[in-house]
Amino acid sequence: MEEDLHGPGIDAKGVAFPGVNLYVQLGHGRDYAWSATSAGQDIIDTFAVPLCDATRYRFRGQCLPIEVLERKNAWTPNLADQTPAGAETLHAERTKLGLVAGRGTYKGRKVLYTVLRSTYQHEVDSAVGFSLFNEPGAIRSPQDFQRAASNIGYTFNWFYIDAKHVAYFNSGNNPVRAKGTTGQLPMASTKEWRDYNPDLNTARYTPFTQHPQVVDQPVLTSWNNRQAPGYAGADSNLFSSVFRSQMLDRQLALRLKGGHKLTLPEMVDAMEQAGTTDLRGMTSLPLALRILGAPKDPALAAAAAKLKAWSASGTHRIDRNRDGAYDDADAVRIMDAWWPRLIQAMFQPVMGKRLLGQLEATYQIDNEPNNHGDHLGSAYQEGFYGYVLKDLKRVLERPVAQKYAAAFCGRGKLAACRKALESSLKGALGEKATDTYPADAVCKAGDQPCLDSVRFRPLGGVTQPLIPWINRPTYQQAVEVQGTAPR
Repeated sequence: MEEDLHGPGIDAKGVAFPGVNLYVQLGHGRDYAWSATSAGQDIIDTFAVPLCDATRYRFRGQCLPIEVLERKNAWTPNLADQTPAGAETLHAERTKLGLVAGRGTYKGRKVLYTVLRSTYQHEVDSAVGFSLFNEPGAIRSPQDFQRAASNIGYTFNWFYIDAKHVAYFNSGNNPVRAKGTTGQLPMASTKEWRDYNPDLNTARYTPFTQHPQVVDQPVLTSWNNRQAPGYAGADSNLFSSVFRSQMLDRQLALRLKGGHKLTLPEMVDAMEQAGTTDLRGMTSLPLALRILGAPKDPALAAAAAKLKAWSASGTHRIDRNRDGAYDDADAVRIMDAWWPRLIQAMFQPVMGKRLLGQLEATYQIDNEPNNHGDHLGSAYQEGFYGYVLKDLKRVLERPVAQKYAAAFCGRGKLAACRKALESSLKGALGEKATDTYPADAVCKAGDQPCLDSVRFRPLGGVTQPLIPWINRPTYQQAVEVQGTAPR
């Protein structure tokens, strides 16, 4: 929701989320503006907590009862939500090391697998940072903004601009972990966070100086990508060397050549162009086409030619003349049908079907524009994009930082990799468009642009038509600050 707040100690306009809209969370003050992208660094860990018996667990030498939490919910249809009447009972179990996520064995002992989040039961603490963002007297410099952002326990990339400066700060209650642990795999219950207080749900967190931050860097871009070297993603977000922010980086680099300074309309155009780019086509496709070379099979050669033309034009998913079809519809369809087959052809011979299937079930291979039927617009936030890029570079004998322990496509052999790519591409060409683009609640089968389109959720009887796909952010503002206002 958009709000405009003015009063003693508050002067801000922008967006806030219903339920936590006491302050503007993303927007601008009198002479400065700020925004954010979700950062997603790892502030959640899993612990293996030994069981004493079915209802008790061991913590710091004591057997404690597992706390049971239950809540009953019921609902009926209303003007804003026509969901049929129903009810549910929510059940959870809690320990001193977080909520119970499952049960199993660890080194032969029965254990609870618990999940502990550093912001658990401290969700409202971040209001301190937001209140400072909204207070003109508190924000007089980029350093003031960074200090304010450090009060926010959630993981965000924060950006600031005034008439003279730009700045960045990565917020989050990053727990200081026990020596020898990384937080990526379940840890023994004895490997608690440093200075962890289970009664207050607090711990030692990395200090302000260790958070990624910068002031007056020439260009700042972010789109839910990794913050800095050494910062791992959350357990469900395995960052790779390809980020969707690179689509924006490319557009800005083209416009900044020769020392050119961007106008506000040029900046908006860069965002719009990045927002219709297919990340797979921009990063991995040129390498795959290089390996394919000139296929002898006429059908493969024709497909490769379409993909090359699409690559040369910027790999956009766009209908510029609004005739109901993408400008490069055939190339986009081939790419969409090829990607899952490409992943299988590259990785399954080495990893095996079972392991690849487990990885795909945990970490999606593609965050496509349709977003698994949600029609959200947001796309390419995570996927196998970096894995494909790095492995294809290896096959082509191009420089690769930190090579994988194993070579995948063709086991690192160019001819074998080419054969795998040809086979997978041939399979993609045989897939019907109605299978690539299945029907859903708003689109008929085979309707490529419709399946990509962004759908607005109805509010009661108020509806909005679909809009053409664009890789949209949660909130977007274009700001140019030209002076300093009196305090």
